[in-house]
Amino acid sequence: MAKRDIFNRRMQHILRLSDELAPVIKTIQKNSLAATRCELVMPFDAVTNPSPRDDAYMIVIQIHGKNSRELWLDGKPIKTDPLHAGGVVFHDMRQGPRFYFHDPLDSVNFYLQRKTLDAIADDADAPRISDLKFTPGVGVRDHVVGELTQLLLPAFDNPEQVSRLFADHISLALATHIAHAYGGMRSVAVPSRGGLATWQERRAKEFMSANLQRDVSLAQLATECSLSAGHFARAFRRSTGLSPHQWLLQHRVDEAHGLLLDRRLSLAEIARACGFADQSHFTKAYTRLRGISPGAWRRRQQAITPKS
Repeated sequence: MAKRDIFNRRMQHILRLSDELAPVIKTIQKNSLAATRCELVMPFDAVTNPSPRDDAYMIVIQIHGKNSRELWLDGKPIKTDPLHAGGVVFHDMRQGPRFYFHDPLDSVNFYLQRKTLDAIADDADAPRISDLKFTPGVGVRDHVVGELTQLLLPAFDNPEQVSRLFADHISLALATHIAHAYGGMRSVAVPSRGGLATWQERRAKEFMSANLQRDVSLAQLATECSLSAGHFARAFRRSTGLSPHQWLLQHRVDEAHGLLLDRRLSLAEIARACGFADQSHFTKAYTRLRGISPGAWRRRQQAITPKS
């Protein structure tokens, strides 16, 4: 069973959902990113099962409407406020939270493990965070979490199209923000304003180009450049103006654009050759970056240059 399916089953068990209601859970689990989209149009009629205790935090953002709920931590009731659209609430998974929801669910839940926060602190040469500071059961407004969630929302409908680089990008941005804003993380090192060395930028781009059909991770790119993942991601953006995920997506579109001139290749074949999940993924990316679908562009070229 795929890791995503296992995570879905675990969430289904916690929420006490029947198999008929299981489709309301959509999960993206890749590398250090674990996020779940929950949409249930009817309120619950039972207390959730205990969440497995783990050295991790769950960050919940309400997407639409409001959610009133009861909360128990370590078996003790906790006062809560209704969570309105855009509100963010934190849960310490070491306390085995349980819920009773009075309203339908419409949220995205991020699962942030302690080891991810430790890696962020180590990369910043900062002391490791003891605990995040928040009030259980009380929501806050966090525009960074909100913007990252909006970037991720479309991906829940097509999780197979989520690349490792995109997952790493969201996970790193979220964890770094949480570490600073709620963990009080402060780097003790003087931040470097420089980008990658010339050889590092060239090596990173060569590695992505040579592995166009593979799902490259941030850790692999960082290793090629002898850097930590966090340092590499920041330096790459300083050097190119793009995140590694954005650069690779643009490069795939550029490569596919050249292949469109070969009329023997179908759009599906071009998509596979350039590392897209499928033709739909290719079409969406190409249209977004070039303002025209690949099929329409190819038909226009064929009209300009008739087949000999």
